[in-house]
Amino acid sequence: MRKSDLAPPLQATCVPVPGKSGCFAVVPPPAVPSVDVPSSHALMMLARRELEILGGVIARNPAHADLLFHMLNRREAVDSSQIEGTHTSFDGLLIHEIQDGTEDAQPDADADMTLNYVRAFAHGAACVQKEGQSALRLPLIQSLHELLMQGDDKARPGQWRLTQNWIGGIRIETAGYIPPPPELVPALMADLEGLLQWEPDGPQIVSILMRAAIAHVQFEAIHPFMDGNGRTGRLLLPLMFKADGEPPIHLATFLKVRKQEYYRALEQVQKHLNWAPWLRLFLECVIASCRHTVKLFGDLQALQTQWHAAVSNVAKRRDATIWKVIALLLGQPVISVNMIAQRLDITFPAANTAIGQLVNLGILRQVNEEQRRNRIFHAHEVMNALYTGLDDVIQEVENQTREV
Repeated sequence: MRKSDLAPPLQATCVPVPGKSGCFAVVPPPAVPSVDVPSSHALMMLARRELEILGGVIARNPAHADLLFHMLNRREAVDSSQIEGTHTSFDGLLIHEIQDGTEDAQPDADADMTLNYVRAFAHGAACVQKEGQSALRLPLIQSLHELLMQGDDKARPGQWRLTQNWIGGIRIETAGYIPPPPELVPALMADLEGLLQWEPDGPQIVSILMRAAIAHVQFEAIHPFMDGNGRTGRLLLPLMFKADGEPPIHLATFLKVRKQEYYRALEQVQKHLNWAPWLRLFLECVIASCRHTVKLFGDLQALQTQWHAAVSNVAKRRDATIWKVIALLLGQPVISVNMIAQRLDITFPAANTAIGQLVNLGILRQVNEEQRRNRIFHAHEVMNALYTGLDDVIQEVENQTREV
């Protein structure tokens, strides 16, 4: 990256990288709560409306919301991790989670890293639930990174980087972007914390949509950790929405589908201070996420009705174990007999019988069909619903917003 590649204001503030002739580290300008991009105003209003629609659906279906977001958190973990090159699938994560800490657990660094994402989000969500927006401070960001990068000592989990890093290219000389030098990271992160803690000043109100979009770019521009910056930055997004009283929407799935656009849009801001591509992409992903999540509510309710009709033919008593199992499946579509026995506090034979009935009804399928012990089953219709229609909803949003 040459100095001449940068917008003039960034050329004025960038600093040479010691010992690397011709390499310059970019010092991003202070984070401000709003960016004036007129072309994004109509998209902002549309995204705002979709958030309100999703919020209404959640309010009317709190039980389904808990189950659905339990799964979406894990889909987010898988897709955000895959953006960085891991290969663990959604069902692979759920199987790894079930087997974690048991004799059936298999060594899998990718799955461990993806499961760390689930744990980090759970920690962040609990902090936000307890403290609201005041939880969004630097110690929380560091604790999220510590949980996320657990087991990777080279990443210095939870600690700001002490050396120069870069984005793109095997060597810093061929990097696409060089973040600020390490000695500037604490001050820049303190400035970012001000945006996370932003409160209206008089009549000025800035939507969480704008603040989240800006915070993500700023975090990635600073790149405060040795590794795990992308995942940590994406992890902050649903936490910011949750802290603002909005649905903790998950964007990594949609950013992964548009991965190259995502990278180019971030670079446009970081190197050229051109916000338009990023704001458009971000808001389109918000709209797509809201719409797909609303669709999932309908799909899961229809699936539950279908299951109830099927189960009622084999289990008339509503307290039968099989009814308790299908109540779990919408939020836990991958199960084992041991897990069901422990979760429902029932005997192994009772759990095994209920699962056998669900297999006969076609509601469950065995994943590892060659095994007779430690069998894993999945509710394939739930798994399919999570990823069905992603491309369609993205295309629908792109078509609708093309003229906006």
